[in-house]
Amino acid sequence: MANLESFKVIIAGGGVAGLTLANALEKAGVDFLLLEKREIAPQTGASIILQCHTARIFEQLGIWKQIRAATFSLTGRFHFDERGKLFDDSPIFKLVEEITGWPVVLIERQSCLDVLYNGLEDKSRIRTNVGVVSFEEDEHGITVKTDHGDSIRGSILVAADGVHSTIRGFLANAVSETDPERSRCLNRGFTSSYRAIFGTSTNGLESSLARPLLPEGIINHAYHRNVSGITAAGAKGLIFWFLFIKETEPSIALSGQKYTEADATETIKKYGNLLACPGYTFHDLWRARVRAGMVPMEEGVIQGPWNNSGRVVLVGDSICKVSNLAVEAVCNLVNGLVPLIRKHRSPTTKDILDVFTRYEKAQRPRAEISVKTSHYVTRYESMDSLWLRFLRWLSPWIPTSYHVKSFLGYMKPAPFLNFLANSNPGQNDGAGSK
Repeated sequence: MANLESFKVIIAGGGVAGLTLANALEKAGVDFLLLEKREIAPQTGASIILQCHTARIFEQLGIWKQIRAATFSLTGRFHFDERGKLFDDSPIFKLVEEITGWPVVLIERQSCLDVLYNGLEDKSRIRTNVGVVSFEEDEHGITVKTDHGDSIRGSILVAADGVHSTIRGFLANAVSETDPERSRCLNRGFTSSYRAIFGTSTNGLESSLARPLLPEGIINHAYHRNVSGITAAGAKGLIFWFLFIKETEPSIALSGQKYTEADATETIKKYGNLLACPGYTFHDLWRARVRAGMVPMEEGVIQGPWNNSGRVVLVGDSICKVSNLAVEAVCNLVNGLVPLIRKHRSPTTKDILDVFTRYEKAQRPRAEISVKTSHYVTRYESMDSLWLRFLRWLSPWIPTSYHVKSFLGYMKPAPFLNFLANSNPGQNDGAGSK
């Protein structure tokens, strides 16, 4: 394949979105440079869930085998009330894997980023500890200036730099006088009604235990009033867990808002006595932690165009904070970008803007429905209202087939990379389950 080096993509951010984009562009033969203001794959204790459609894209990129080797298929979901009584269980993930051939897995975020990074053949295109401080555009391209004093010339700038995106802030400042409402939307970012303690703990509270606390591939959900929790055995010897706490009042998730370990410790003192599932509490998991932290739970979708009517576009957490969407958003962007570059080595700004517009048109409905679903599930599991508490009582009578159909319905429209061989999600060829 001819290398399309006359077109160069500058990527700001080396998280899941940025590294997935880098892998896709490398496979397409498109030149790129990724700038990450920190190190690649920091260890934070966070984990991420990868659903079937994400697994399919990672298979296309040639990294799924490495992901699969580090994980187990999630098979069973068990739901416990505040007294530790099991009120519902579901084999939904197992059934979905049997139907599609693709599993749902949980993986340490660091491990996922390591696999994405190591999947790149040319790692010289990754520059760490380099941040973007400004950019300038013209009809033929964009010049990005870094905090090292460099000026980097490219064709477009893709902002994959997270919830508190620096690039999104630049776009907001640029329109602050001409379009103050759009500027406010970009600067406002997301709201936060919950905070989450997340952790990775040893699967056994003491090394002397003969067997793990949680069987491999099992997820437990704990329902408490205004608090909920998840524990999952998704990797060998480890439990990934989350404790979600409703805030007194919703707030804007500010860029400078960070919780310290002391904040997390104080929260565990208050809520750690709650059962994670029969037999152990969140305080037990905290004591057995390998790593843990606390963050605000951002919710929302950035309103208005996800571009600057020029050569800058937002992807990933910079536009929507929901698991799995970063990968499919990149997929939708690349599916428009690659055909354009192959047809025109030096496309005009108008050509590029057309691609950005089509990308947003495809991705925005997915973002909106995913945020609404996440919003509902968080409040459902924390029994946020009398109506939701009634639904919890009703849930065991809802057929599993309905949940499976809903899950498959959500997955079916998800994109794959058009320029690479497609692994059919409806065909159980074993690629995702071995």
